[in-house]
Amino acid sequence: MLRVALSAPSSILLAIRRQFSRGHMSPLLETIEEHSRNGCAPSKALLALWSAGADLRVSPRKAGRLCELAVVAAAGKAGMLESEIVAARRAYAASLGVTLSGAISNADEPVHIHHAVSNSNHNPNASNRINLGRARAYKERREEGDYFFIDT
Repeated sequence: MLRVALSAPSSILLAIRRQFSRGHMSPLLETIEEHSRNGCAPSKALLALWSAGADLRVSPRKAGRLCELAVVAAAGKAGMLESEIVAARRAYAASLGVTLSGAISNADEPVHIHHAVSNSNHNPNASNRINLGRARAYKERREEGDYFFIDT
């Protein structure tokens, strides 16, 4: 049976089972689960995103989107300043033992959250949609710069 954080609702378990229909969990998913149990905010945010019906790929080779959306969602109602997102994505990936490589996964700009804001399943005109389920990604312009949010 799949192990899931004790506080995780059963809908998360169903989302995880959908992702891993072969009946085994990936080491990356096990690491995310363990970090969540230990209080890691981005890992908890991923569980909340999955609980909200988000369809996010769990792949150590293409973890940039997963890590970036996790750190933005973990920022909660305060949001995350655009200039802080890339460093947070890279730090979270490193904490998971994932090496981000490639022009997209390891971009020097927060391309994943920009794409999520413009191209989520909530935008009927989106191209290359990101299915965030019931979660919503948005940005607010403030005096100190653009802040990004993901509400679950």
